[in-house]
Amino acid sequence: MQIAAVKLKHWFKSLISETLPKKIEPVHGCHLNSAQRVSEGDLRRIIQKIEELKPWFHNYEIASGVWTNPSGAQPGIEYPLARWRLVETLLPDVKGKSCLDIACSSGFFSLKLKELGAGYVLGLDMGEQPQAIEQARFAADTLGLDVDFRSLSAYDVATLGRKFDIVLFMGLFYHLRHPLVALEAARAVCSKTMIFQTITTGHHQRKLTERRRAARNLELNSPMMSDGQVPSLHFVEGALNGDGSCWFVPNIDGAAAILRSCGFTLEQMICTNDHDVIVRCG
Repeated sequence: MQIAAVKLKHWFKSLISETLPKKIEPVHGCHLNSAQRVSEGDLRRIIQKIEELKPWFHNYEIASGVWTNPSGAQPGIEYPLARWRLVETLLPDVKGKSCLDIACSSGFFSLKLKELGAGYVLGLDMGEQPQAIEQARFAADTLGLDVDFRSLSAYDVATLGRKFDIVLFMGLFYHLRHPLVALEAARAVCSKTMIFQTITTGHHQRKLTERRRAARNLELNSPMMSDGQVPSLHFVEGALNGDGSCWFVPNIDGAAAILRSCGFTLEQMICTNDHDVIVRCG
């Protein structure tokens, strides 16, 4: 009887494991220290919810061995791992600080700021990813991280009525019809540091200090107007690489000049590739 009971137990366990949703562990992805082992019942519930809320723009570990975008759907299984590694080097000490993540998507950067010890983190999103805030709230609840996520336009952040020590403004500029309006709104609530990222037109990678500033007074017929290093902003009338939500693409000097014109001081610039830049602003 004991042998039969043991065999029955093993058979039942194997049957349960076969009916559970399969965990597909990506080779690369963003780990969160708060990701915990969960019961089989919770595992089923979490994976089912991930499926209901997809597509996820960020791929990260929401529970031990459970990922938000394990299939590697666009933008890919490694996103935002490479970007986070760069952003982390630009961040000041976030312990006890107030942080605002504008266009937070499914919340990875907001959650990571909280793990690093931020006192208060607010993630905002509204736009092309309609379930982004619901994804982020579900992730925060699953991970046990106290992060505030709200639906609010980047143009309206000044209505929050408070200042933030650290502001993230990434992956947003080129999706906005009025990008300088949004940057000025961000400046109004940023008291210390902003991390800014945008795609750019092609450029040779150079340090911020090596880039020259444009003349203060340009003549319309001046050769400088067609100089690739003069700040410029390209308007996208149709789609950009098949994406119809893109409106403006600056050159690298244009990105720097626009940030200065909105009241930011440029402290460090990282050219992630020849069509992308991340800037720490003071």
